[in-house]
Amino acid sequence: MAGSDAIYAGFADHYVRSAHLDELREALARRADPTSPTELVLLFDETPEPSSLVDERDWIDEVFSADTVGEVAQRLSDRAEPAASATAATLAELAPTGLAVTLDAVREAREGDLKTALEGEYRRVIWFGTHHPDLVEGIRAQLVDKDRAPKWQPPTIRELAPDATAAARTFVPEVALFD
Repeated sequence: MAGSDAIYAGFADHYVRSAHLDELREALARRADPTSPTELVLLFDETPEPSSLVDERDWIDEVFSADTVGEVAQRLSDRAEPAASATAATLAELAPTGLAVTLDAVREAREGDLKTALEGEYRRVIWFGTHHPDLVEGIRAQLVDKDRAPKWQPPTIRELAPDATAAARTFVPEVALFD
């Protein structure tokens, strides 16, 4: 995601070129009023190039409005856009359960406030790390053996159980994120 895409999608409010990040960090560390760092950021803010997402928004919205990761993958494979094919290929490499749990987290986050979203994210991360083998398998494949050949459970998106996200969604960690 480019900076312009992040702003267009609402993930960012300001665009600062990489070449100016050290200056921005210095200004934030030494000159920023902790109650209003945004004013300082505005000194470095620039207008980015137009986002490529503007032209692709319709098909992206259509694809990702699907109810399940399996349906998202199918819709991507049905599209002719090069970005859709690239996205389908990326999804095929990732942990199917992780994708399903992530989609569920995004959908749940839309229903509440930031605190609820953070609690949901925390709940899922703890569940994934302690109750599902794919996190450890991904670390093994990427960092330990470095074979880049993880053996996901299940191995493909098509093999996901219909309730693949239920355990992560309802999991209650021993230690709460907030008191």
